[in-house]
Amino acid sequence: MKRIILIIFLFSGFILNGQIPEGYYNGTENLGGAALKTTLYNIIKGHTQFPYTASTTDVWDILKQSDKDPNNSANVQLFYCGRSIDAAQEWNNGNGWEREHVWAKSRGSLTTNQPGPGTDAHNLKPADGDVNGVRNNRWFAETNEIEYIDNGFATGCYYSSTQWVWKPKNNMKGDAARIIFYMATRYEGENGEPNLEVIDFLPTDQYSTLPQHALLSDLLRWNAEDPVDDFERNRNNVIYSYQKNRNPFIDHPEWIECIWNNNCSGFWFTSTPNKNTTDRVTYTYNISAAGSNATLSITAETIPAWLTFTAGTSATGNATASISGKPAFSDIGKHNVSIKLSDGNSTIYQNYEIEVIDGNPIKFTSTPVVKVNAGQLYSYSITATGDEGATFHISATKPEWLSLNSSTLPATLSGTPTMSNLGKATVVLTLTDNVGMKKTITQEFEILVSDPNAVEKLIISQYYEGASSDKYIEITNMGDATIDLSNYHLGRWGDTYQPTGVYKSGGMLSGTIDAKQTLVYKNPSAKKPAYAVNLAIATSEATFVNGNDPIALMKGGNTWEDRVDCINAEGEWGLDKSFYRKLTVTSGNINISVLDGSGEWVKVDTALVIHATSDQILYLGKHIDGNTSINTVDVAFKIYPNPAHDRIIIESTFSIESVEILSITGQSLSKHSISNTNTTVTVSQLQKGIYFLKTIENNGTTSLHKFIKQ
Repeated sequence: MKRIILIIFLFSGFILNGQIPEGYYNGTENLGGAALKTTLYNIIKGHTQFPYTASTTDVWDILKQSDKDPNNSANVQLFYCGRSIDAAQEWNNGNGWEREHVWAKSRGSLTTNQPGPGTDAHNLKPADGDVNGVRNNRWFAETNEIEYIDNGFATGCYYSSTQWVWKPKNNMKGDAARIIFYMATRYEGENGEPNLEVIDFLPTDQYSTLPQHALLSDLLRWNAEDPVDDFERNRNNVIYSYQKNRNPFIDHPEWIECIWNNNCSGFWFTSTPNKNTTDRVTYTYNISAAGSNATLSITAETIPAWLTFTAGTSATGNATASISGKPAFSDIGKHNVSIKLSDGNSTIYQNYEIEVIDGNPIKFTSTPVVKVNAGQLYSYSITATGDEGATFHISATKPEWLSLNSSTLPATLSGTPTMSNLGKATVVLTLTDNVGMKKTITQEFEILVSDPNAVEKLIISQYYEGASSDKYIEITNMGDATIDLSNYHLGRWGDTYQPTGVYKSGGMLSGTIDAKQTLVYKNPSAKKPAYAVNLAIATSEATFVNGNDPIALMKGGNTWEDRVDCINAEGEWGLDKSFYRKLTVTSGNINISVLDGSGEWVKVDTALVIHATSDQILYLGKHIDGNTSINTVDVAFKIYPNPAHDRIIIESTFSIESVEILSITGQSLSKHSISNTNTTVTVSQLQKGIYFLKTIENNGTTSLHKFIKQ
């Protein structure tokens, strides 16, 4: 790319001087709020625009000068986390630095195809590709949840796993805020440009293309916490030398307060109050303020009696003070606080509430015992804490086989269940203290009573892979007792036919599954089809299948070696496929099943599952409750020869109304009426394979019988 060097020398004197051009902000005097914002828009609009990429001067050239590392003139300083990199390493196939849109490009559909808001150098910063990828289009907001780690080094940049937010390094938070406020001022919806707005809520739709950015309250605070420095001032001057417009909030950061916080005094609080504390714990708030050329002072107008105000510094352009104290138990509740900041002529206030909460709330400190075998003694020792000197009363709603051995703490809940108590029993403990309002809390839990002689028979009973994310795994308890699912994992191994070790994705199951109950686990993004039941039970990452992934049900661990059942249809996986377990299978199989028609699984098109009714084995969410079963042995009914060549002979001791030949997928191939108990059915027209003979007795009873055609 051709670079123009001469222009740098022409403006070098201006950059070093770092002065705002005389008269640049004429017309802003004595303005505030919307009037000030509109005036600033008219000053900074219509700037000289440069392309995103070109053979002559473009935004690459501008950023190499505006964001030059002051400690290494050959480098640029990367935004958000502060790393320095060779300026000549423009982004190329994963190497070098990128041009980051601080106001995310998707927030208002900013385009880089032609000069405009998508190429405005004030909004562009050099950035690391990996950092840029994590920031994505996240909103700017305070978070300290997950620190971004760069090659083992802490960066000071944070993001959240629960909210779509990002926080730059502390000494760059103010830079980000002032860029966002510039964009919201420069682009007001005129001349085909977007109308950008800063909002004070976090939208739930992270993919929103609305011309909005958040979070206003945090950006206001960042502007105060991270003041303008020489790096920002130099950057503003360099971009002005190219675009002929400035970021007014680098020149006058107090205007942000004036426009968005209705504070046009020219000074503001730079500290954020603590609004919560607990009784008998010292509360401290260190107050600070900045922003005026006059001498600032801080005083306390309204504080509760348990707080003491201590004056700090009172100087030109800044001031400090503090309030501290220890609330008593009697101070629990909300207290008004008003702090005054003044420069001798103007005054602003910081008004807020401190809520004092109970530092020793009544709470259970014991964890319930939730499992017991019939015939085994159950015992749960109940303990709790609360305010010093408090006494407690405890009561219980419980099954008859349990006894509460004390009405005060510590207490014991005990008893021995019998076989008649198998299943889940609900217990609700109610605890009350004698302090103040006599607080009451409850602890509710379920006790699972199991048959000590029962063998757990939990199997994968169906797999379904429909379009997009519509993927489901069905499990069924084939045994005779309730099973605690917290001892099981469901997982999948990616792109392999020789799985080993921990699964690629999945997780521990939870809750219980009753005897003969079927549950369905769905992909988190899957739709809930009308043709299935129990789909609301849970989601599982085990359903992130990609057409060739083994799936296993594990007990006692999360590795392939812990499996008690599994399925992998090598060469058979794919879109719009479903596989269901034959009803004759009552226990798991740790060998990967071969779906050749003679094993334990039946392959069926998902269209048949969609149209299945609740009395069919294909129906998602039901495996045991159907009226149709597959009979392998029936002394009152015989079909032979089996395997058959050209015919099968049917002998029965009961009257049959009709028979129907079905394919292995359930498709009807032929129907035959029968007038007696014995008959012959021709099968010469069938291809070699496995089939089912469906019989309907005169009383309406239906059954299936397998035969093989050779």
